[in-house]
Amino acid sequence: MNTYEHVLFLKKLFKHIGISEDRIQQYFCSAAEVEKFIAAVDDITKKVEKLPPLPKKKINSELE
Repeated sequence: MNTYEHVLFLKKLFKHIGISEDRIQQYFCSAAEVEKFIAAVDDITKKVEKLPPLPKKKINSELE
């Protein structure tokens, strides 16, 4: 399984347990792409700030 397939799997898993699949993100930046890295971090930060808190009780009760 490659990284892209792992991300797809995690998105499906999150959706199945009731967590927004927007919490899983994948970006690729080489070491020479500083501007692209900064833009990716800004994008992730904006998306995370918009997400509701995780439903802790729901997740914990499913694990027990």
